[in-house]
Amino acid sequence: MIRSLRYALPALLLALGACGFQPVYGTNLGAGDGNVRIEQIQGRTGHALRKALLRETAAGIPGAGGPTVIRVELDETIKRLGFRPDGAASRSSVNLRAKYVAEFPDNAVSGRAETEVFFNVPREVFGDVAAQNNAAERAATDLARRINDDIRLRLADRG
Repeated sequence: MIRSLRYALPALLLALGACGFQPVYGTNLGAGDGNVRIEQIQGRTGHALRKALLRETAAGIPGAGGPTVIRVELDETIKRLGFRPDGAASRSSVNLRAKYVAEFPDNAVSGRAETEVFFNVPREVFGDVAAQNNAAERAATDLARRINDDIRLRLADRG
C-alpha cells in the first residue's frame, strides 16, 4: 500500500502540472495582461488605486490604438470635520487628488481627478484606523472609475 502511494503521488503531481493549472490568486493582478499597464503608485492607498485601475481597465481602453501606460501621482489628505465635547474627532473625510498621464502609441492624454469619502470615527482607537483604511479604499475605487471615465472621454473627443 505504501509502495503504491510512493509512485502514485509523483505521477499525480506530474499530471497536475501538465494540465494547464494556474493559481487563482496571482501576484501581478493582471499587470502584464491586456494592453493597459499601470505604473506603481506609492503608499497603501496608491496600491488600492492601482488595483482598482487594473480592474477598471481590464477590458482595455476603446480608441487607445495599442498598448497603454498610465502613470498616476496621488495626493491623500484626511480632514477632521466633526468633534465630540471631549475634543476627539467624530466625523472625517479622505480626500484623494490624482494627476495622471495615459500614454498611447501615437499620443498621450493627461488630466486630474478628485474624490472625497466621508466616514464616522468610532471611539475605539483601532476602530478609527479601520474606518480610515476602509474610506481610503472606497475613495480609491471611486477615483479609479473617475480616471478611467476621464481617459475614455478625452479619447472620444479626439476621435
